[in-house]
Amino acid sequence: MDAILNQLGINSSIYVQFVVFIVFFLLASQLFFKPMLKLFEYRNRRTVQDREAAEKLMAEANLKFEEYRQRLNHERLQARKQLDSLLLEVKKEEAAILNAARTEAKKITQDALESAQQQKDKITQSLKAEVDQIAKAISEKLLSHK
Repeated sequence: MDAILNQLGINSSIYVQFVVFIVFFLLASQLFFKPMLKLFEYRNRRTVQDREAAEKLMAEANLKFEEYRQRLNHERLQARKQLDSLLLEVKKEEAAILNAARTEAKKITQDALESAQQQKDKITQSLKAEVDQIAKAISEKLLSHK
């Protein structure tokens, strides 16, 4: 075995190098590896916590948004109902005003017709009286010429 080790160029200093390597590894492990592993773990934990917090906030935001949409839809429905009731009320008022206007127009038309009929009757009476007088005058003139 010594021949194989000599042929490979390995001598008794390998044991010293191995001990130095182990000591260096343990020292490096304490000084570099463990803090680095702790840092990696801390970063991983922070990332996971931040992601979970972000997901929680997104879920809350989505919930609030859905709540807002439902409330908005409810308010729109209420506004639509109010608008419809106001439109119905306005239509009723419009119908009442139109009915009153029609009634007034009928009354005015009826009064105008009655007034026209009365004037016609007066004119007819007046003309009948005049026709009788004119007929008498014409017949007297015709009789007096003969």
